[in-house]
Amino acid sequence: MKRLLVVVLALVVVVGVVGYWRGWFSVVREGKVDVEVDSAKFKQDKQAFSKTVGVKAKAMKEQVANLWKKSEGLTGEDKAQVQKELDELKRKHDRLEQQIKELEDSGQDRFDSIKQDLSKSLEEVEKKTEDLTKKMEKGKDK
Repeated sequence: MKRLLVVVLALVVVVGVVGYWRGWFSVVREGKVDVEVDSAKFKQDKQAFSKTVGVKAKAMKEQVANLWKKSEGLTGEDKAQVQKELDELKRKHDRLEQQIKELEDSGQDRFDSIKQDLSKSLEEVEKKTEDLTKKMEKGKDK
């Protein structure tokens, strides 16, 4: 229970710091402290990130489709191994699309955690796609 409280407190602090840094919140001191939320700025940041991630996800989907086509030319164990890795890539890409939907539905409280998770997932899928492309290129050269 104590760990949960610490995690929740840390999340609140992170959201507050990032929100202040990104201009989602402002503090006004005129005899009293007044915290204002700039929801338009948050919405703008969220839309920009969603658009960028959507474009990357679409490009990755096309890359995976192209790799599937290239894998048809392989034979035997190489084909089975590559298609197994492509299945894994497809599952990861499906997870990315789910995360994008979660991002679109998220509020300020969950945006940063979903953004970090999504960025990490994108990097993993990009690296795996690049590695598989290189592997297939080497297979062709044999």
